Amino acid sequence: MAARCFRLCLAILLPLLCAPAATADEVYRIGAEDDWYPFTALRDGKVQGMSADLVRAAFAASNTRVELVPYPYSRCMELTRTGHLAACFNTSPDADIASEFRLPQEPLFSDDILLWARRDNARPVTNLQQLAGRKVAVTIGYEYGTPFDSLTSVERVAVRRDLNGFRMLAHERVAYTAAYRSIATALFAENPELAGQFVPVATLHRPQLFVSFSRHHPQAELLLNRFDSGMRALHRDGRYERIIEHWQIHDATP
Repeated sequence: MAARCFRLCLAILLPLLCAPAATADEVYRIGAEDDWYPFTALRDGKVQGMSADLVRAAFAASNTRVELVPYPYSRCMELTRTGHLAACFNTSPDADIASEFRLPQEPLFSDDILLWARRDNARPVTNLQQLAGRKVAVTIGYEYGTPFDSLTSVERVAVRRDLNGFRMLAHERVAYTAAYRSIATALFAENPELAGQFVPVATLHRPQLFVSFSRHHPQAELLLNRFDSGMRALHRDGRYERIIEHWQIHDATP
């Protein structure tokens, strides 16, 4: 009987003893999108933006040291998927994302994904079937919601950055471009030649944006739990709202 109890205890404790242990001075590498301001971007040699501030604050609240490493979004997600990075943000999850990555309980924020047209040729799009045969600029690796992503009749024109999509639209190389409301607002402010040229003609999706954690990185589950714990702390003490207000992002609360 005693031997069976010993073996049972050993079977329970051994995985815990063999699991990678976190140390107080260890710094974990988290992938951050490098060109998605005002949420996350590499500016002046540092990862900056609203979601970057939220991620740093959440991990700090759980006493976890992290380094945000900038990558193009598609590269960031691939490095996370294969376990070379513990996590990457910002992600709008779909079924494929949910199956390939670990997703936390706590989202970062929400924003509207809009379909933009030239102001001089804008007509409301009330049914996505109206896009059949039309060219729409989309950023490589981005998710735009199942209704749009599942369309087979639209001609998607892949671009490296949202800015490139608006420039193609300005030169009438595409009929539309898809972009988040807050990203477009920031782009128009930083590129005055684009301001006033475009209007939204449809809302494609209003997703919650998440940090995606690897299913293959040895510390990913630990970091996911610490992130969730830290985000809950930010909500409890009001720091979450203060970060949102600092960046003046309209209606970003999930």
